[in-house]
Amino acid sequence: MKLTVLLTAGAAAAAFAIAAPASAAVRAPAAGGPPLHVLSLHRAYENAVPHATARKIAGVVPPAGRRVRAAAPRAGSAAASCAEPDCDLVYNGGQVQHSPHVYLLLWGPNWNLSSPAYAELAHLYEGLGVTSADSWSTVTSQYGDSGGDPAFTGSVFAGAWQDTTTPPDPVTPDDLAAEANGLASQLAITDLADAQIVVASQSGTCFSDGFVGNCGAIDPNGVYCAWHSYSGTVSFTNLPYLLDAGAGCGENWINPGSAGTYDGLSMTAGHEYAESVTDPETSDGFAWYDPADTVSGGEIGDKCAWGGSIFGLTDPEGDVTLSTGTFAMQSLWSNAAGRCVMTATPRITVSSPGTQSSTLGRGVGLQIRASSNTGAALSYKASALPAGLVINGSTGKITGTPATTAGTYRTAVTVANYAGSATVSFTWQVSSAAGPLRGYDAKCADDYAGRTANGTKIDLWSCDGLARQRMTFTASGQLRVLGKCVTAVNGATVLEPCAGSAAQTWIRRATGVYVVKSSGHCLTDPGNAKANGTQLRIAVCADATGQRWSLP
Repeated sequence: MKLTVLLTAGAAAAAFAIAAPASAAVRAPAAGGPPLHVLSLHRAYENAVPHATARKIAGVVPPAGRRVRAAAPRAGSAAASCAEPDCDLVYNGGQVQHSPHVYLLLWGPNWNLSSPAYAELAHLYEGLGVTSADSWSTVTSQYGDSGGDPAFTGSVFAGAWQDTTTPPDPVTPDDLAAEANGLASQLAITDLADAQIVVASQSGTCFSDGFVGNCGAIDPNGVYCAWHSYSGTVSFTNLPYLLDAGAGCGENWINPGSAGTYDGLSMTAGHEYAESVTDPETSDGFAWYDPADTVSGGEIGDKCAWGGSIFGLTDPEGDVTLSTGTFAMQSLWSNAAGRCVMTATPRITVSSPGTQSSTLGRGVGLQIRASSNTGAALSYKASALPAGLVINGSTGKITGTPATTAGTYRTAVTVANYAGSATVSFTWQVSSAAGPLRGYDAKCADDYAGRTANGTKIDLWSCDGLARQRMTFTASGQLRVLGKCVTAVNGATVLEPCAGSAAQTWIRRATGVYVVKSSGHCLTDPGNAKANGTQLRIAVCADATGQRWSLP
């Protein structure tokens, strides 16, 4: 969640003098992160202290547990009315970052470089901005200023440095501003308007304003997990050692067990990064945020943090795969979509289940497999399902029992969310097992005397279970017996070779009547089962007793 606090009064201090960059040793950590430049910022920090002032703090507060959304999100952007925090960001006149660059600064001598925490952060920032995989960062590109929009042409990662000096006890917001200014001075950073310095403090650091994992222990009175601000010179982020806060700052928030150890770290780092792009809070003023949003804090990440749980909403969140790995990430508010989104290029993928074959009277359970890079819930609709089957609109599972008619269906399933839809079509064939076609008085349709000669009459006979009564209702709509088809000829039914003709194609209605395609008339017992051997006829459908038949 987000918390916005005015920490200091007055205008930001003037920029300090830029010094020549210092030489630095380089070492590669065991955890597999990129090379780390080791230096001491003590002198640069001391020089920066008199000029450094944290301007406005916009931070992530700890999650309050998961809840369900009380009301559905509004559709579309710029709605006439909205309920906070579901209202758009507003441009407040300041500049945004047009080509963001992240400088990762590890503060303190006790950083454990064999821990995956450093590698997690470094690889996250390395992957952000590489648009072949990162469509998450580009959500920010809709929020521009008079100089243009945020744009991404490659990794935003400018490198990593470790300041081996020990942080003060406690660290104040102005100390963090001075540390950021110290690195900017030491490196002679020239792209200050587009620079973000992420000050990641070592484990156990104490903060005067109350980090959740303050001094390496869980602080029940802690008010934030991280925040970003402006030092008077450069945009910077206070990123404490999130593992000190454990679940209080999102550990295992998305992934269970060891796979989720760094969930809160990447979600929080991503949150502050996106807000520093769209509202770096420079001396020109604030850029994109919603000043009317007193619920969440109002910035691009605030409205969607921790899945919206702090204000009773459910927003998308999940794993995002970048060119450098997979990271737990929260969604960002999109004015264009009118809601929280995980990507600027939404995509739904639906896998074809292939041709389906089902048997009348036997249950079906088919799961439609679909995914979305938006993180938003999917809805499912189906058309041309075999009679007796339904699709679950939330899960995409098709269940039920085909129980009316055989046939071949061209089924289509459409999967959708706020961003669009995708449709998959496939063939569904329904046929029966071989068995009797029972009619009035429990008598059966019958191939007279079991003969196979063309033109043999199809008659009514006492059900005896012999082969001459074992019919199959096929997916092509044929009634087959002894290798040939029941055929409508001159108002009667006879046995003929199967040719796929309209006179051999049947559908069965829910009332049990069989309708032949050639005439639209029904299979009929003209004598209402009075005598064995009565030839079955084709007559106008009247839903009469002598026209109702079971499935085979």
